[in-house]
Amino acid sequence: MQLSVLLPTHRHDLLACSRIVQACSFASADVEVIVRDNSCNVQKRDMLANIRHDNCKIIFADACDALQNISELLRLAKGEFIFCMADDDLCVDRAVEAMASTIRQFGKDASVAGVTGHYGVETSKTSAILNYQGVDSDDVVARINGYLKYSGPNVLNYSAQRRDMVRRVFAFMRAMPAIFSFHDQIMCLLYLLNGKFISIPRLIYLYDLGLWEAPESGQKRDLDFYTAAGLDPAVNKLHWFLCGFEGAVLARNSDMFPDLPIQRRQAIADMWSSLMFARFTRQARLTFDSPFTDEAEKLCVKLRSITTPQTFDTMLADICSLISLFSMDMAQSYFDFWDAVVNKRNSAPGHAEYLAEFKVA
Repeated sequence: MQLSVLLPTHRHDLLACSRIVQACSFASADVEVIVRDNSCNVQKRDMLANIRHDNCKIIFADACDALQNISELLRLAKGEFIFCMADDDLCVDRAVEAMASTIRQFGKDASVAGVTGHYGVETSKTSAILNYQGVDSDDVVARINGYLKYSGPNVLNYSAQRRDMVRRVFAFMRAMPAIFSFHDQIMCLLYLLNGKFISIPRLIYLYDLGLWEAPESGQKRDLDFYTAAGLDPAVNKLHWFLCGFEGAVLARNSDMFPDLPIQRRQAIADMWSSLMFARFTRQARLTFDSPFTDEAEKLCVKLRSITTPQTFDTMLADICSLISLFSMDMAQSYFDFWDAVVNKRNSAPGHAEYLAEFKVA
């Protein structure tokens, strides 16, 4: 099996149902389609129960969070590569055939981490066709540089990716003390560190920016992740600082990708942290009337005034100093996890358990 198309779904409106039916039509001898519905909506399930197609499986699951829904799909996937869709976006039919064909041609090459192409991005005012430059390079530094220069929404996740790689990365992400909205970018960083993405000359996916289009509504979605993690809205002030710290630490110290010389690791860590710090200094971040707004702003002023490179230990201490104001438990969990990665201990807390759960060597 070349490709597994995975569709975790919770919405039950006509748009979502139409996307599911379309995805089921992608199934072929080289492409399996697996849909996992956790909506528990009777009408939706009655409709989906009538779909019959070879190499297409529809699973009706109990209510669960989005991470579990995706985790279960990853367990079931048999393709060498997986392509994960959202039930409110649109995948282009011929692109699935083209991705499967590209995988047949290049899938045995261990240096290939994925297959990407062109993306349609929709907003309330305009449409655009975008693609990533340089992600097909054999040079890992060039790949990361190309990814960071891309100015649109992060859509590289909507590409075909080597299944075993995704399972390893996803296991690591599941082991983190909390999931934040920028973690899709951290995952893409790890994918690109694993290998190149072959770019095909096709439109493969249509992505609707939705709530992420406007700064305030986008930050409210960021806040949903922080709230789910038990964090005060004040941490939203550190959003891009957190992303810069986590990505740089992984580029410098992670063992989840082929070993690289320390000079190249450092170059990637520097590129990543530099861009994220620029976002941190440039973008106004909201605290949504948090009682810890003053403390968060003081920390941001301090961090923006630093002109010399900081150690990972110092950055971690600053992050945890804010989190500890409203959650000592989360501050300790965050510190324990990232301190283990910073100091290259065998594994971050919880990582081994998730690797065993996914049966990843």
